[in-house]
Amino acid sequence: MYDNTEPKIYIVGYLAHNVTDKFGRLLLVEGAPMTDNMIQKLKNRRISFRLSEENAGKTVDTLQHLPVNDSNSPFKVPEKIDKKFENFNLESVMNASKYLNILLKEMRNDSFLGNNLKALSQGQSATYSHSINVAILSVAIAEKMQLPQASLQEVSIGALLHDIGKMLLPPDVLREVSRMDDGQEMLYQQHPRIGADLLAADKLPLGIYLTVQQHHEKYSGGGYPYGIKEDTININACIVSVANVFDRVTSGIYQRNSLTPTEAIDRIRSGKGLDYHPLVVDLFVSLFKKVPQVVC
Repeated sequence: MYDNTEPKIYIVGYLAHNVTDKFGRLLLVEGAPMTDNMIQKLKNRRISFRLSEENAGKTVDTLQHLPVNDSNSPFKVPEKIDKKFENFNLESVMNASKYLNILLKEMRNDSFLGNNLKALSQGQSATYSHSINVAILSVAIAEKMQLPQASLQEVSIGALLHDIGKMLLPPDVLREVSRMDDGQEMLYQQHPRIGADLLAADKLPLGIYLTVQQHHEKYSGGGYPYGIKEDTININACIVSVANVFDRVTSGIYQRNSLTPTEAIDRIRSGKGLDYHPLVVDLFVSLFKKVPQVVC
């Protein structure tokens, strides 16, 4: 997907099954191409695995042009999108969905991105559904902002993988998101950094890496994991931050008392210039069919 110049890579074989760690967290999916380096890392962690002999022994220019071997892959926006999108301009939502479908097909043919997206969808289906929603909203905002094509692709991939770091969190932390203790909260707040570090294993554009790393930073400071603010936060991360909050607070999966879309947009507007980039908030609000009046 990205044209990175690298030496030829020898594929030892392909995983014959999904690989999980001792906590049951999905690390690699069936069909993932395996190199000597990847095999050694699994052995160092004492993680058992089995390779398929089919197509083994190949030499390729890069891993990223190998197909993802799964006919039932999740590389498609659901035909029936979330009901909350009925509150948005239909043309903007449909255009964003079409763009994502094209991008997801490209990601399917990128071993690194495809494997991570499959691992997220199979290991944490709720997080994956959330990520699709966040990506649709992020693309719609980015198109309103008239970002160049390269930046649009970066914010889209960053949105799809913004929560990839959650795959490496202890399971009990994810089960208790709505009522974490201080220790669990500290661990949870590391998922953007963990996700960015995971993606740093491949030579991806900086905009993708920073989107994942900074999507919980606040415009006026005080966010996590680094507490940076204003223009030091990548604009992609500012876009995903707003999209992420909207979908999270309107989804019963993440909190017991979810908000209506109208209540959610009101909360986001109240955080304009504090938690969220002012321009991003304005563009996000403009996507709604009927914008609620601000109560003074």
